[in-house]
Amino acid sequence: MSESTARSAALVLAALAVACGKPVDPSGKEDATFTKASMAGAPAPSGEDRPLSAELAVEPVSMLVTFNRLKTADKLQEALNKKPGQFSHIDLDKDTNPDPLTVADRATKDGHAFEIRVRPATGEFVVATMLFDPEWSYLGHYDGVMGGAASTTARPLPVAPQPGAPPVAPPVVATPPAVVPSAAPTQVAAPVAPAPGAPAIAEAPAPAPGVAGAVQAAPAAGAQPVTPTKP
Repeated sequence: MSESTARSAALVLAALAVACGKPVDPSGKEDATFTKASMAGAPAPSGEDRPLSAELAVEPVSMLVTFNRLKTADKLQEALNKKPGQFSHIDLDKDTNPDPLTVADRATKDGHAFEIRVRPATGEFVVATMLFDPEWSYLGHYDGVMGGAASTTARPLPVAPQPGAPPVAPPVVATPPAVVPSAAPTQVAAPVAPAPGAPAIAEAPAPAPGVAGAVQAAPAAGAQPVTPTKP
């Protein structure tokens, strides 16, 4: 950004800081959760309860939208992640690397709104909601959801699902197939050798072919016995 552009941005933001009041809550009072656009450079809060937006360069991000004409969520998100750590130092998963940022449009009747989010490995959380007037001049931001609670480093606000959005199904974990142990092969028992000195057991001779055991066939009824002739 050139010096003349930066000077113009400072003048615009300073004018907005004087002319623009805070949004009001339902009771008609100024919304205390809204931070008005300012170039005063107030010191960033510290401690675990500090807003998550304290780790985000909100004013430079607003200049990207107003002066670089990054007026869509996709274009702004691409610019914020081009150089990690340039606009944000948020590191919720404590891996020493700045977490990537995401941007979503938010409906507002008074102009435009971008919800800046952070996406560490543990999920997606709201950082801030930035408001712009109909001509894309920056008005200020909420330290969390628009008109809602603040998101702090100790208690970051998770991104709520949009109305009508289909529920996210839990991941399906594949169950490994059960392993059925195969049947052990049948082993034939080896013949047992006789003990030394034991008497040998003779095996019974096999019967002769055509003879049923040791029984001789009887002659038929009425038949005369055959006398063997002498030679």
